[in-house]
Amino acid sequence: MTEQWTREKVLELGRAFWLNRTLLTAAELNLFSKLNRGPKSVDELCQSEGWNLRGLTILLDALTALGMISKTEDGHYRTEGSLADLLSDSGDDSVLPMLLHMAHVWKSWSDLTEIVRGSEILYGAGNHTWSEEEIEAFIGGMDVIARKMADTVVADLVDLTQFQRLLDLGGGPGTYTAAFLNRYPRMTATLFDRPQVVDLAKKRLKEKGLINRVRIVEGDFNAIVLPSGHDLVWGSAIIHSNSRNENRELFRKIFACLDPGGRVLLRDHFLDDTRTSPVDGAIFAVNMLAATKAGNSYTFNEVKEDLEATGFHDIKMIRSGARMDQIVSGAK
Repeated sequence: MTEQWTREKVLELGRAFWLNRTLLTAAELNLFSKLNRGPKSVDELCQSEGWNLRGLTILLDALTALGMISKTEDGHYRTEGSLADLLSDSGDDSVLPMLLHMAHVWKSWSDLTEIVRGSEILYGAGNHTWSEEEIEAFIGGMDVIARKMADTVVADLVDLTQFQRLLDLGGGPGTYTAAFLNRYPRMTATLFDRPQVVDLAKKRLKEKGLINRVRIVEGDFNAIVLPSGHDLVWGSAIIHSNSRNENRELFRKIFACLDPGGRVLLRDHFLDDTRTSPVDGAIFAVNMLAATKAGNSYTFNEVKEDLEATGFHDIKMIRSGARMDQIVSGAK
């Protein structure tokens, strides 16, 4: 059903960034972690961190008004108990890495108007070289999303017992590699990602006791030949960063590295032919406009056409969803 827009709803959407920016600034300052270690006053924080008294006071009171931190009668602040694990850097269920990534995304989205006008933007549209901190926040953010989704997504797939050698393309912190290996004890995996990322994957897979079943390969999948000898390729949230021509070249490489009878599985947003549904996919396309030179959210039929052009057959959507949890499968 189409959203019934009112004057109040439009204005509410227009100022929604007030809340977003308040939260993201608190995350960048790591306020929730600092206040989770014990109540602190504004003066104590300013003295230890060198922050601005007026600015911090206003920010802390706003966070208190939102119910994200609490304030005592004597002016001490603390992270609200139910949010401590979610917002501090020590919580097992922390979403702080994703919030830090969103703070970086904010910068590229700030250029959106000029990008649409056609101007060359210094930060957005793929012109920004990521720092180590941004890469770590991005990978941590992807893990925040994937760790709650991966086991469910892998469990929902058709039985993959016949496949023994997985290539996790752009495998990030290894969250999906772990999900596949945990579900299929006879499977081994190759995790392929950029050099800046694979150290995080090694650490996390070692912690999970799976590193002895994983080969780590460093590289840029858009620039080099993919390692061969696999009967299953998993491409999770990678094709939206590319143009369709770039994806066709990537699909050719995947086809070449797959054994006969092998399959590729792609997880991403897949739009309908109107390009307006699912909503999350349409909005994510705007993110790709702001963050990449040619990325987009693609329709199922566009991806099917590009896979067929590179040799794949039996292409179908094997998992649907409103989030980035749709899966397309193709066979060699």
